[in-house]
Amino acid sequence: MNLKFTFEYPQHDWAVLHVFNLLFSSFKNEYPNIDIIFENAGEFSNRNPSGPYSAQVMTIKNLQNDKYILVSYWDRPEELTWDDNGWDSNNCVDIITSAGHKPEYSFTPFSYLPYSTQFDFLSKKSKKMSKKSKNELSFRGFLYGQRADLAQVGQIKITNETISPYSAYFKELTNTKICLSLNGAGEICNRDIEILSARSVLLRQKLYTTFHNDLIPDYHYVAFDYDENPEIQSEIILDKFELIKNNEEFLSFVSENGYKWFKKNGTIESNASILRKLIDINKLL
Repeated sequence: MNLKFTFEYPQHDWAVLHVFNLLFSSFKNEYPNIDIIFENAGEFSNRNPSGPYSAQVMTIKNLQNDKYILVSYWDRPEELTWDDNGWDSNNCVDIITSAGHKPEYSFTPFSYLPYSTQFDFLSKKSKKMSKKSKNELSFRGFLYGQRADLAQVGQIKITNETISPYSAYFKELTNTKICLSLNGAGEICNRDIEILSARSVLLRQKLYTTFHNDLIPDYHYVAFDYDENPEIQSEIILDKFELIKNNEEFLSFVSENGYKWFKKNGTIESNASILRKLIDINKLL
């Protein structure tokens, strides 16, 4: 069997690419007798984010029969089955993802991680709940969809102003007891995992995305219900915040469980390790 790994070579600190590269290296070491080659997706001009040369996906193909396994952090995984996006869906034997993954789709549940490689290091500087000084609710991130609607309501402090460097952004997260995350293009997003890495309580809409190791509401994070009316949604979020904000024992319980989940499921090394368990190259025969 001759294998070809296609992904973008990591020339910057985007964590996704480092997961792919680490996995590729582990395969090269584990299977010295198999011809394994690398194709750099970054060299192609067709960079459709849901296509074969997307920076958010990696494919492992058996060059002898064209069967392939697809690993994705893309928010809309159903698009990875569309031939119009450049996929040969008849030869896809497995899609491994958790971004946008829903039970009704036939995918292998995976994990997720922060945007930057720096969070692996910064997470070691996280503060325990008793050391956090800020207990106010806010959201920082790109504003579109539900996020923009809630910003218009104005009941919750929501901003798209960025903080740099990452160490300053992480300091804000780890100094805050409860951090709000709002759904974006998909359910899970980098901010969710960044909050867990900061050892803070993740407050977010209940997740329906499934993972290799699931995030459990009121254990790893605190969930609130969804309402399509932005004003009602704001009230739901604020009511949940008021309910938990002074319960130090509960906040500590959730923050520590979330932090443990991050260390086992949200780092570059843990993502690569989980992938290695999930990928069965016998499916490519």
